[in-house]
Amino acid sequence: MAMVATFAQQKGGSGKTTLLTQVAAALIAAGRRVALVDLDPQRSLAGWVDARARARHGELDLAFFESSEWRASGDIRRAGGEADVVMVDCPGAADVLLRAAMRAADLVVIPAQPSAPDAWATRATLKMAAREGALARVVLNRVPPRGGPGETVERLLRDEGAEFVETRIGNRIAFANAFLEGLGVTETPRGGKAAEEIAALTAELRAVLG
Repeated sequence: MAMVATFAQQKGGSGKTTLLTQVAAALIAAGRRVALVDLDPQRSLAGWVDARARARHGELDLAFFESSEWRASGDIRRAGGEADVVMVDCPGAADVLLRAAMRAADLVVIPAQPSAPDAWATRATLKMAAREGALARVVLNRVPPRGGPGETVERLLRDEGAEFVETRIGNRIAFANAFLEGLGVTETPRGGKAAEEIAALTAELRAVLG
């Protein structure tokens, strides 16, 4: 039976879709069968999948479903029939879709930048996950190389019961470059520190998913 990881965040710009694609690429490299479900009308995930297909001369190494509204739950189940791991990209503010994706999830992954607006949005996303009975983990994403309010944001959310993964993801140009090419940083020759972070995050998420 496929495990379902839903990537959700009620605030835009958290790097949710980029993070999902990077973990997906790492899972594929580890030999997992991966299916992606795009619920976001912005179609950023679909764009990455199109770029990946072009890079592979039209042959995809994953299953992909574009879905919305009433089809979401059924498409997530269909994706589970074709994969070991289903990864769902949620829209920011579509309440019904978010709830459906969370109900279907074995794990809700919530990327959060180290900022006050992200902390507030993360708090709301965590409350929604709790109402739907979903296990959730927060990932500090796009962390600047020096300073910033990351520690304060994490402490604030931990005080309210949030659980974090240990790995922090830096604000690195390698992620944007890999995304444009339909790749993961773990698949590029210059992945460097970005690839190390994604490998560590993927291992943590796999451990939580069992």
